[in-house]
Parts: sequence; structure tokens; C-alpha cells
Amino acid sequence: MTSITEKMKKTKPVTSQNPSMLFALFLALMMSLSACGYSNPYVHSDDSEGVNKQGTLTIFVDMWQNKTSELGFQSEVKQSLVRWLKKSPHFSMARTPEQADYMLSGIIESVHLPGLSYGTFDRAVELRAEITYSVEVKNTKTGAIILKRKDADWYESYSAGGSAADLEMNKREALREVADNIAENIYVNLFNRFSAKKGAKADIPGEIKVDD
Repeated sequence: MTSITEKMKKTKPVTSQNPSMLFALFLALMMSLSACGYSNPYVHSDDSEGVNKQGTLTIFVDMWQNKTSELGFQSEVKQSLVRWLKKSPHFSMARTPEQADYMLSGIIESVHLPGLSYGTFDRAVELRAEITYSVEVKNTKTGAIILKRKDADWYESYSAGGSAADLEMNKREALREVADNIAENIYVNLFNRFSAKKGAKADIPGEIKVDD
């Protein structure tokens, strides 16, 4: 009769040398996360991009040029613009400039982070993210600029926190707020301009500057 010890010796342990087993475990984990409603915050759905809403114009949001040392801020701006413009009754999102009636582009000119208030040993306890940017929206068929602003600015205050990690986290959150506010401002301007024309298909002649 085979002993329990002998049975244990015959059982093949699960190790990292078994790629099939690892793949199966990984697949099961992904399915579990999906079932729980998990979504990667860095992966954005393109479900509504490239699909025209009836009676709308198409717009392509280009990646803004970033002249600053705040790497990735241009991505924050683009994501915020796409998120806001998807709400528009006048526009559908185009996947490429060639598919678009309009193209929205811009430049992040500068980012300054001055201190606003100071505590012990002249340590800044409150700072402000100050962003200067330029933006334009162009008709891709005629080349006409329908919305333009140079050297616009926006700012958001934030706390220094109690550590270097807190300071960096608060700064990133302030920059996200600025990106969202810039995008909302552009969205509202476009919404008002196109709504005033009593029809989504109407072009806006001449140059229009973004309201502050």
C-alpha cells in the first residue's frame, strides 16, 4: 500500500518553471478583475472616437507641444480636452486629422511654481501652479482659424504638505485641475460659438479669440 509520504513525492509541485500554469493563473486573474469592474485609469476607451454623431462636425485633438519640464502634462491636457469635447452636441471625435473637419492644437508655453505663503525657516507651505498656453482651432478644409488665443494663463494653488512625496502629489493634482479647467474653458467657448450659429454644420468666419 502506498504511503502518504510516497504520494507526496510523486506530486509535481507548481513552480515558475510551468509556463502553462502561470498563463492560466494570469488569465484567471484578468477575468476576475474584469468581472469586478476594474479598469486601468491610464487606458481610455475610444468607443466614441471615429463614430460620427448624426448632424455633427468632426474634430481632432492634436497632442500639444510642451515647452516645459513638466513631462506628461501635454497628455493631461489632451485627455481632458477629449473628455470634454465628447460631451459636445456639435462635435464627434475624429481618429486622425485627415478625418476631421476641425483640428484643435496648442502649446504649453511655461509652467511656474512660485510659493504663496511661508512658514518656519522660510519653507513654502502653499504654492501655485501657473501655466501659460496657446491654443487654436482650425478648419482643416479651408485653413481658416476659428478660435485662437496666445499666451493665455491659468493657475491653481496647492499645499506643500508634510513631505517631498506630498508636495509632488499635490503638484500633480493641481496640474490635473489646471488641465481640466483649460479644457472646459475651450469646450465652453466652442459650444457657445457653434450654438450661436443655430446649427452644428455652420462654419464660423474669421478669427475668434478664447474668452478669459
